[in-house]
Amino acid sequence: MSPFQPNYIPLPEGSILPTNILPVQKVISAQPFTSSRLRRQGFTNLYRKPLFFVMAVGILAYLHFVPAPWKVADNALMAVRFIGILLMFAGILGRTLATLTIGGRKDRVIVNTELYSVCRNPLYFSSFLITLGVGLISARGDFLVVIAVSYLAIFYPMMRNEAKFLSANFEGFSNYEKRVPLFFPNFGLWQERKKFEISFPLIKRTVLDASLSLIAIPVILIVGGI
Repeated sequence: MSPFQPNYIPLPEGSILPTNILPVQKVISAQPFTSSRLRRQGFTNLYRKPLFFVMAVGILAYLHFVPAPWKVADNALMAVRFIGILLMFAGILGRTLATLTIGGRKDRVIVNTELYSVCRNPLYFSSFLITLGVGLISARGDFLVVIAVSYLAIFYPMMRNEAKFLSANFEGFSNYEKRVPLFFPNFGLWQERKKFEISFPLIKRTVLDASLSLIAIPVILIVGGI
């Protein structure tokens, strides 16, 4: 047994299951899993990428064409934008740690340790931090509200749909759902494993993907007229 597989319990069939991961009620094949899962989770989840693209185009159009009713004062501009950049890096770090925790098993098993012990959707919450950071970099209070509301309008239904899917397909999810917040973390619930396996290619891809959000900094400055 690998030293990175602690706390395993033998099952009647002779297989093993980690004690900190809730058991799967229904077995789903790996290849068609993603597309069939998204279809069952609803319209928002299935078409999340085009919806996100439409949202991005819409908020950039708003930033460019709508006059700013509420801009940050010049003496606070650098501080606000610096906080925005910090939030973006916090979001990138959060997405990396969440990926490290779940290890590519999203919607396949219920992981309830590390970031997933304090929040059921740490990937989405981390992306929300990046979104808030982008809003602050614009130095417009109205744009910050618009981009935050737009994000939640897409991702909140996605989270609810995923919760319904997991509740229907995994034993014990209802207890996890009652104990751990959907979106905003409660760090008082923190639990951790001593050891776990790391998928370096997955972590590298996550960091690179999340880092692409930094492109938003010059885009927001240019579209918003700096």
